[in-house]
Amino acid sequence: MDLLEFNTHSFIVKIWLEEPAVDNRRATWRGHITHVPSGERRYLKNLWQIVAFIAPYLIAMGVKLNLYLRLQGWLQRRKEEDIGREQPQSDETTGEVIHPTIRSSG
Repeated sequence: MDLLEFNTHSFIVKIWLEEPAVDNRRATWRGHITHVPSGERRYLKNLWQIVAFIAPYLIAMGVKLNLYLRLQGWLQRRKEEDIGREQPQSDETTGEVIHPTIRSSG
């Protein structure tokens, strides 16, 4: 593997607006991000999770993240650990398994 490939990561991000911003509520975004070389995929409940997913790859490459981003990533991992303890549910009509952090891709 040449040096350029070692210091390169590819990600596929798919996001969609689940609920538009109405009155004083913020918009609800959903989606997933995939690290292409490993195939690791994470489902997203907000756009900050994109940064939290990519940050460890940047750190492994020697990038120094500021304290805010590191704290954000730590909080996100803690939250995901709690979500990961939830049991997946299935759609009663189709039998399709529904990821606990995403209801439907539309």
